Amino acid sequence: MLDQADKQQQQPPPDIVQLWRDWLTQTERQFNAFFSDMTGSEAFSRGMGSNMETYLAFQKILADGMERYLNMMNMPSRNDVVGLGETLRSMEVRLANIEEMFRIAADTDGSREVRGVAASEPARTRRPAGAPVIEEIREEEAIPEQLRR
Repeated sequence: MLDQADKQQQQPPPDIVQLWRDWLTQTERQFNAFFSDMTGSEAFSRGMGSNMETYLAFQKILADGMERYLNMMNMPSRNDVVGLGETLRSMEVRLANIEEMFRIAADTDGSREVRGVAASEPARTRRPAGAPVIEEIREEEAIPEQLRR
């Protein structure tokens, strides 16, 4: 009897954490095997496909209903707001192009106007009596080449 008591005292107690890790690892492997078999079947794929089709049909019905409701309440829908945004963006691009053309015209213009500020001396519009005739600039030379069409 004494030998048996000595043997029990010499054996270390079981490691509870290690037992729990082993149980967790085995359980995880079993769950992974089960779900891999289940999701790999044809029936699961068909079920998920039909579920997705149902969801998309519901989403389309909801979007159409919301658009009709907003239209009835005389409020813009998402598509209306997106359309306005695209129109505004195209107008901004066109305005930027026009501003660029004006900037190019101002840079290439031979007038005395500098960056929107007129020179202190007014432009002469009439020739005084007895002044020599200066060769007039032809119209095609007055328009910068970048702006000619």
